[in-house]
Amino acid sequence: MRSKILFVVLIVLCVTAAFSFEKVKELSLSANGIEKLKIDCGAGFLKVTGNDSSRTIQVKAEIMVKGKNEEDAEEYIRKNVVLTLEKKGSNAVLVSQFKNSIFTGSRVIDLTVEVPKNINIDVDDGSGFMTIQNISGGIYVDDGSGDLTVEEIQGDVTIDDGSGRIDVNNVKGNVSVDDSSGTIDVQDVTGNVVVDDGSGSIRIEGVGGDVHIKDDGSGSLRIRDVKGKVIK
Repeated sequence: MRSKILFVVLIVLCVTAAFSFEKVKELSLSANGIEKLKIDCGAGFLKVTGNDSSRTIQVKAEIMVKGKNEEDAEEYIRKNVVLTLEKKGSNAVLVSQFKNSIFTGSRVIDLTVEVPKNINIDVDDGSGFMTIQNISGGIYVDDGSGDLTVEEIQGDVTIDDGSGRIDVNNVKGNVSVDDSSGTIDVQDVTGNVVVDDGSGSIRIEGVGGDVHIKDDGSGSLRIRDVKGKVIK
């Protein structure tokens, strides 16, 4: 009898785990008077792209909940998803989070964001891969985990990263990376490059200014084609 009950319970759990529900929400805000977009997001990917002709900030949020049927997932999203885009002074603030409620399945919010090219970007990210590209302003990223790609940036780039691969390409300003672990690949930077690294390989190539390696705990180090000084 016990084995039958256990079998039924397992079947119920498997069926519940198989449920996957996705809801798409879109947000939009005029970029008039906005100098910086501040993004506070949790689990899920983040893609930010600058557009020369855009005059608005547009957000597509794909909310994925696994482990609940459609009705329960809808209710869960309604009660537990925080998704806002607001103007606060000269900043636009995008918040994408789940409330800290008990949840036994998996949940993510994937964000695709299009902004005017000349805006500055400030990101506080939990986990998931991230791409920021084609921005003429400055970039600041505080990232917990997940791969990160930053490319085609005209301003300065500052990255404070926990773990995951970091790729930085084609930056006209300076680049500063403070990384705990993961591979770092920096290419084609007009200004200076500063790297403070815990572990993981580092490759830096094509730098117009100086390269300063503050700390390289472990992993290979390759530096080439630097016009300024290399300080280690």
